[in-house]
Amino acid sequence: KGGIRVNSSACLRRGCKALLDIVCAEDPWDQVEEASGSARIYFVWSGQALLQRLCHPGATEKVPRLPSSAWVNRFPGIGCICDKVNMALALRLLQKLWPEKFRFWPKSWLLPAETDELCQWLDKHKASTVIVKPEGGSQGEGIFLVQDAPSLRLKLSAKAHYGAGFGALAQRYLPAPLLLDGLKFDLRLYVVVTSLDPLVAYMCKEGLARFCTAKYEEPTAANANEAYMHLTNYSVNKKSTAFKDEDPFDIHTQASKRPLGTLLSQIAAQEANEGRSFDESKLFAAFEEVCAVLLQAMVPVMKVTYDRVAKEAKPKPRTKAKAKSPKKGKQLDEDEEGEEEDDEDESDEFAPNCFQILGVDVLLDKSLQPWLLEVNARPSLDISNPVRLKDAPAGSRRCVCRDMDGEDHCHVHSEVDVRVKRLAVDGALRLAAADGEPPAPPEGFMKMDFDRYSPSEAQETLQAVARIFQEAGGAKKAFTTSGLRRALANAVSAGLAAHELDTLVTKWKHQGYRQDIHSEDDNAEIGVLDFAALLQEIALVRSGKEEDPLDALVSLIELCDPG
Repeated sequence: KGGIRVNSSACLRRGCKALLDIVCAEDPWDQVEEASGSARIYFVWSGQALLQRLCHPGATEKVPRLPSSAWVNRFPGIGCICDKVNMALALRLLQKLWPEKFRFWPKSWLLPAETDELCQWLDKHKASTVIVKPEGGSQGEGIFLVQDAPSLRLKLSAKAHYGAGFGALAQRYLPAPLLLDGLKFDLRLYVVVTSLDPLVAYMCKEGLARFCTAKYEEPTAANANEAYMHLTNYSVNKKSTAFKDEDPFDIHTQASKRPLGTLLSQIAAQEANEGRSFDESKLFAAFEEVCAVLLQAMVPVMKVTYDRVAKEAKPKPRTKAKAKSPKKGKQLDEDEEGEEEDDEDESDEFAPNCFQILGVDVLLDKSLQPWLLEVNARPSLDISNPVRLKDAPAGSRRCVCRDMDGEDHCHVHSEVDVRVKRLAVDGALRLAAADGEPPAPPEGFMKMDFDRYSPSEAQETLQAVARIFQEAGGAKKAFTTSGLRRALANAVSAGLAAHELDTLVTKWKHQGYRQDIHSEDDNAEIGVLDFAALLQEIALVRSGKEEDPLDALVSLIELCDPG
């Protein structure tokens, strides 16, 4: 139909493809379903599909390379970066530099490394509850609540792979969640990142509210295993017989999944009934702050990973055939010997245009403060709900998938998913297709103002950490004495003792927090987080451990980073 072409050949998940079909049926889009079809935007679902489109050496199949003017909807390594444990590492790094901005992040522990520390905390806080989320988990799988150290150790020991690569994020359970009709709920916010340097992102002003299906009670030993009461995951609650599939757009709805717009109207009504005013703009500012700080914590790893993958995927210069000697035994001229490169400039950078739709999950407390739960690199774009066959419309066909744990069921169209996710995906495509640097927000989106939520000093410091990591040799050499001495040569010249560097390198090389997730083929440079923590400790050693952590790190970086 002559619109902006979107290649969906690598979008193999049925639900996501169904949503793209709806989006691309409208102007200005024109969907291309063949891998060889040229397009302005390429929509992929996995890290391997991204590597294939970049013609990366790690790709398992060959497809035409992403054109230089085209965009692809994934940043390299994003799945690994968004893992629960790795996200916690990134936030912990920024929290040390900028603690006053982290009121949205619950007290956290990384397991198994900090199991003893968590047990000591539980012994001192008898009335508190901790929620444990396995790394690499999704859809609520493996999550459990504990209130004492013996229960924690018992449940951890029951994990089949505990002690053999097991990792988890443990967090203090939010004690006073905001309830509607006595039910706990969370929010899925959609954020689109279009640039890492400078960091540019947009937040969708519509989202999803996902409700528990059992009335909330404060956690006790008796109800700690009641998933329908404590876990807001849609993938958990959709299996409950109390899941409600009502009109989600009615102000009086009790639907278990509702659009953010409906929820805000209900919160306003509830606050008014209790004699309080509700400021929607203030709540959106709080959402923006959570997302802005989260992204700034993720960017150092995202940028280093992007640079590495782009370098690995850079097209090699074409070569001409080796010149042949016209006569046997005749010496080749120097210019004829070997291979001749064509006119392509090897110094040209390969910089694929990437954008990313992220799903940021938050929980509101009674004071309407959002608390970050997790970030999803691949938020669900499904637009149907599983329904038990006995409750389905007449004539519905039984589905053989495992969505309802073996119960006979079918899938029905979800109007709330279509409306919200269509807006998010259409807006993301418009941002990628837009001309201008950066583009204006599409309808239903707001451009995030990072300067409002971060001192420029903190942003610049994180960028400098990424540069020094690369200068030290990246993941292969940054934790060697030679790599670190090279990167910090100016600091050593200024009086930093080389033997202190060597001692700290040995410690951080084996500190054991870093989690490399192998479920995706485009693994992230998570080591930059360990490297940043190492630089922080070096900076404090150099300053005598009395200086503000951010000031100490800035002072060290000013010596070492010319950028």
